Amino acid sequence: MIDINRIPDEAFQVLKNLKTNGYESYFVGGAIRDLLLGRQPKDFDICTAATPDQVKEIFKKVIDTGLKFGTVTVLVMNRSIEVTTFRKSADFINGERRGVVGFGDSPEEDVKARDFTINSLLFDGDKVIDLVGGLADLSERKLRAIGVPVERFNEDALRMMRGIRHSCQLEFNIEDNTLQAICHCAGLIQKISQERVRDELVKILISELPSTGVRLLQETGMLKFLIPELDACSKFEQRNSYHNKDVFEHILAVLENTPNDLVLRLAALFHDIAKPCTLSIDDKGVGHFYNHNIVGQKMSQQIMRTLKFDNKTTQSVGILIREHMNKLQNPRLSTVKRLIQRTGVENIGRLIDLQIADEAGSAPPHNFEPFEALREKVRCIIDRGDPINIGDLAIGGQDLMTMGFSRGPEIGRVLKQLLKYVIDNPQFNTKEKLLEFAMMIKSEVDDRQEVPSTDQIEH
Repeated sequence: MIDINRIPDEAFQVLKNLKTNGYESYFVGGAIRDLLLGRQPKDFDICTAATPDQVKEIFKKVIDTGLKFGTVTVLVMNRSIEVTTFRKSADFINGERRGVVGFGDSPEEDVKARDFTINSLLFDGDKVIDLVGGLADLSERKLRAIGVPVERFNEDALRMMRGIRHSCQLEFNIEDNTLQAICHCAGLIQKISQERVRDELVKILISELPSTGVRLLQETGMLKFLIPELDACSKFEQRNSYHNKDVFEHILAVLENTPNDLVLRLAALFHDIAKPCTLSIDDKGVGHFYNHNIVGQKMSQQIMRTLKFDNKTTQSVGILIREHMNKLQNPRLSTVKRLIQRTGVENIGRLIDLQIADEAGSAPPHNFEPFEALREKVRCIIDRGDPINIGDLAIGGQDLMTMGFSRGPEIGRVLKQLLKYVIDNPQFNTKEKLLEFAMMIKSEVDDRQEVPSTDQIEH
């Protein structure tokens, strides 16, 4: 049963107005699925016999959000309700949905054009209507494509990733015929735009079972088309006692042990991606992966640029990969400050979480004490407000120019020297002390630049 108290009044108002005006209408999609599972939906969608133009005649505030798909968004108070006309069939070009061929006359036509049975349940405000066996699949926690799975995936290849994503989010098993069809159609994923692939990958990574999702991408054959560098890690043995898993299995273990943070989980996914191309074997047959963190940073940035990730996320992931091998044992506070400086305050906690997950994903015994000790030192440094970056200094570039330093690179070099000075001596981060130290630097520079007079040379 559906608890109608969990459906917003604004959504019910849109459904009621459509029906009052003579148009058959239903709540449809993931919201009904989630309500039946006891989850709170984020969005409520409606399918209706009304065309977009007819919807606009009924409601005052309507936005054209997807006219080629028969979709408009109705604004009621502060809530957006997506309303889509019954579809007969969709128009697919090269495995991507580009629009609708024509509008349908009934909800039966509409639901049979959708992806999975559990996403095709209808709710008229009073009862659930199941036209494709979605209730049984929901009860059995099973994900099944509607109709012939291969046909559904040929229509829109992204449905394969979406199925894996639903499996991870809902903790459902993918029905055998549907799973076999994904394996058969895996190569079609190459036809999908990088932006759409990225969005589904992100949802998999921030799901309850991220490692299960990545494993399914690999086992179905999609991963070699999406991220071949990651697929190459499968069954790649590490050949040293520190690891009891191949590179891919280690990556999955690390991913599973990370908190639900996208930057952190992307870093976990890519942190050892360079191991297959950096392996060297010593004379004892032990494997080493020198500089795999540096090479991995470059590889991850290229992969993320291809997938159209934003620059900030790409940069943060790269920093974590570069620093993940920098595991400090009882470090001095100045060493910790320099680590914070390299990672950024916003990423230092993520780095420690990544290192803990890396340790948990390696061969036992495990020792997490150094990471927790590092976290405590980081907390103390940040809570005290110790200077970490040039912007934390008690003086700035204008103060140095007033002293006679030249505008430009010289100012930057002096500020870096001052920062190094106060990282080791935070108690001296005062304007008076820093001006005094800057004057010493200026005197040394002036002495080096002084040219002897002619008289001095002759005598």
